[in-house]
Amino acid sequence: MMITIQVLLVPSVIPEVYWDLFLSSVSEERRAQASRFIHQADAYRSVLGEVLTRVTLSEITGIEAEKLSFSRNIYGKPCLAQHSDRPFNVSHSGDWVALISGGTDELGVDVEKISPIDLRIAERFFSPQENTYLAAQPIDQQLNTFYSLWTLKESYIKAIGTGLSLPLDSFAILPSQCVQGQQVGDLSWRCMQAGHAELTGMLQQKGEQLSSDAEGNQNIRIMPHRFYTQPLDAKHMLAACTADGELPMRTEVVTLDQMYTKLVKNANAGR
Repeated sequence: MMITIQVLLVPSVIPEVYWDLFLSSVSEERRAQASRFIHQADAYRSVLGEVLTRVTLSEITGIEAEKLSFSRNIYGKPCLAQHSDRPFNVSHSGDWVALISGGTDELGVDVEKISPIDLRIAERFFSPQENTYLAAQPIDQQLNTFYSLWTLKESYIKAIGTGLSLPLDSFAILPSQCVQGQQVGDLSWRCMQAGHAELTGMLQQKGEQLSSDAEGNQNIRIMPHRFYTQPLDAKHMLAACTADGELPMRTEVVTLDQMYTKLVKNANAGR
């Protein structure tokens, strides 16, 4: 099954008939969470993320969207309880919700709203190699480069399922030509991982290459993960990660109308 990356633009107002159906399609926990948000936009993003996940996984598994159930690993990464072999990952920020699904290997996706920040924050969270790469970019490209790196790193830790238990500065995601001269095929980005076998569980995986960093330190591994990143628009950055398989070169845009129609069709079919 091919990997897909779907994105949904969150509107400022959702028609009441749509919203009522969406709320009835998500978990009781999600509905309660949505009711506690102060800003309606936060409730929209949270609920639409689950609705998009349910609609898509329903098509993949053949299980009705409302009957799907989810569990989490010890670090909080969600998985489908009925089919743990059907990976997915969801993210939302600003005006967008993003979902990655398909294949059989671990997946991660991250979307972030691009806001002006003090780029010195990278010194706290990025590896030395990433900071060197960021500093070498033209001044007018550094903000977008920061968000590309940030979303790539987030997509990786979401894929491997450790969350922030894995320090963000313990690995570097860089363009392939920057990765220690390794031959990495036609992939645009590659991840260098330093240790933390107890968290990642990835240090003996197929496709992994041993390497060393610029200072000659050993135990640096070129991970087999594949990456994809692109701006969704002028204000949002998207990145995705998979342990294996091909990532799509473009996203699939999903609309509210499509999700509403599929939920109504499924409900009618179940009567």
